[in-house]
Amino acid sequence: MKLRAAVWPAVTDRPRGTMVVCTGRTEFIEKYFEFIGEVLARGYAVVCFDWRGQGLSQRIAADRMAGHVRRFSDYELDLEAVVAQLLPDLPKPHVLFGHSMGGHIALRYLAAHPKVFAKAFLSAPMLKAWMPALLRLVSMPLAWTMRSIGRGEGFVPGGKGSDGLGLPFESNRVTSDPHRYARNNAILRADPELIVCGPTWTWVGEAFRSMRGLRRKGFGKCIQCPLLIAGAAHDRIVNQGPDMTLIRNVKRGLFVLFSDAEHELVQERDEVRRVFWTAADAFLAANKPV
Repeated sequence: MKLRAAVWPAVTDRPRGTMVVCTGRTEFIEKYFEFIGEVLARGYAVVCFDWRGQGLSQRIAADRMAGHVRRFSDYELDLEAVVAQLLPDLPKPHVLFGHSMGGHIALRYLAAHPKVFAKAFLSAPMLKAWMPALLRLVSMPLAWTMRSIGRGEGFVPGGKGSDGLGLPFESNRVTSDPHRYARNNAILRADPELIVCGPTWTWVGEAFRSMRGLRRKGFGKCIQCPLLIAGAAHDRIVNQGPDMTLIRNVKRGLFVLFSDAEHELVQERDEVRRVFWTAADAFLAANKPV
């Protein structure tokens, strides 16, 4: 499996450490250039990468536009490869950041490898998807049925061709910032190879199973490092309830809810992002346990 990754050395002679950035589903390195610049300005080196099946990493499905993965544990292999091959020569302490699906995989990794990262902070991690109760009830059985009859790489209804580029800002569910929304779409138009459309049945089935595993009682006790979870009150992609349940079980955990924000906190309006960075800076600077 070929993964695309990028490393930014610290811009100071006395770096504060290294931050690994885990992007969300359909996302790519370029979408985080603004965020990465802000991390560099804070004295960190940065590592960012594209998960298998998206960005410019190796695609998996026959239709390269499909959001597909064979097993969610494969994403952990991607993060393990980044840690093993890129982090050894970069300054410590190592900090993990993850958004949405990236936050989900980050939690899996932190539970399995409790001593690698000194701290972690997550933006709207994917623990439970927002959807009608009836749809939630049938989605997982239907996903496994489609997979069992050989349709695992098929798009879920409405997924084929849903690259988001034709979606007007007023209909989007991820940000209230029109300028950043337009900027991110402009990146995709400039390089269509970055585009990923809707998920496959296999991706959905694996996602539901993995989310259920992270919501199990006591999972948070596996997280040993200080952990900050940032949630968005107007999030229409993931539900914050499991975030708060999980953080109560984390020994050194903190949950912050942003009252006027959509799902993509680091792609939000300037006033939201300023408050986000105020919370993140305080968390990163704290020497005592949260």
